[in-house]
Amino acid sequence: MRLPHACHLLLLLCPAWAAADVQTVTILTDNGYPPYSYEAAGQAQGIYNDILRAASSQLRGFQIELKPVPWKRGLAELENGKALALSPPYYRPRERPYMQPYSVPMLSEQVVAYCRAAVAQPPRKRWPDDYRGLRFGNNAGFRPGGDAFWSMVGQGQIALEEAADVRTNLLKVIRGHLDCYLNDKLAIQLELARLQQQGLYAPGALLLTANVSEEQGYVGFTDRDQGRFPYKQEFLRQLNQALSDMKRSGQIDRIISRALDAARAQSAPPSF
Repeated sequence: MRLPHACHLLLLLCPAWAAADVQTVTILTDNGYPPYSYEAAGQAQGIYNDILRAASSQLRGFQIELKPVPWKRGLAELENGKALALSPPYYRPRERPYMQPYSVPMLSEQVVAYCRAAVAQPPRKRWPDDYRGLRFGNNAGFRPGGDAFWSMVGQGQIALEEAADVRTNLLKVIRGHLDCYLNDKLAIQLELARLQQQGLYAPGALLLTANVSEEQGYVGFTDRDQGRFPYKQEFLRQLNQALSDMKRSGQIDRIISRALDAARAQSAPPSF
C-alpha cells in the first residue's frame, strides 16, 4: 500500500522539481522609449518587451524577467558586469566595448531628425553638414546619427543636450530651447500625437527634415561578468533561436501591429 502512495507523492512533487530547474534571466529594459520600451505601473511595456515575453515562452529551462531602468543606468550595470543583458541597444561595439555579444536583431527602426519650422527652411538636405550650428536633443545614453554627426558634436559644431526620454526632448524643441531632435520616426510621431491631444503641440510646429539611418534593436550582453552568469551562452543560443523562429513565422510582425494599434488608439490623430 505504501508504494502507490509514495509514487503519488513523487508525481505531486514533479512540478516543483521542474520549476526549480528553470533559471530566471533578468533583462534590463529602457524605461523611457515608447512605443518600443517604457515603464507603466512599474511594469516593462512596449514592443520590444512584448517580443521578449513571447520569446520567453519558447525557451527551455529559462524564463525572462524584464526590469525597466533608466537607459544610462542600464548601460552602467552592463559595463560593471552587474547585469547580464540590456534591451534594446543599437549595435555599437566600438562605443561600448563592454557589450558583447549581441542577440540577433529584434526589429528595425528608422532614425530621423525633426526640427522647429523656423530652422527647417531653407531645406537642410545634407546630413549632417547642413545642421551645423544647431542645438540637438538626444536621449541620454543613445548615439544615433552616425559618426559624422558625433564628430561635429565633438568639435562643437553641433550642440547636444541630453534628456531622459522622447517627451522631454520634444517639449524642449517645441518650446524653443532646442532646434532639433534625433530619434526613431515612429516614437517621435506617436509622442507628438499625445502632445497634440494634450494641447502642448500645434501641428506644423515641428517638421521632419532628414531621414538619417535605419537601426536595429538587439539584446546586448555584458562581457565583464567574470563568470557570474555561467548560463549566458546557452541562454543566448536559445533566445536567438526563438527570435529567429518568431521573425520567420510572422509573430514579431503581429506583435508590432497590435502594439501600434493600441498606441495610436490612445493618441489623437496627428497633423504633421
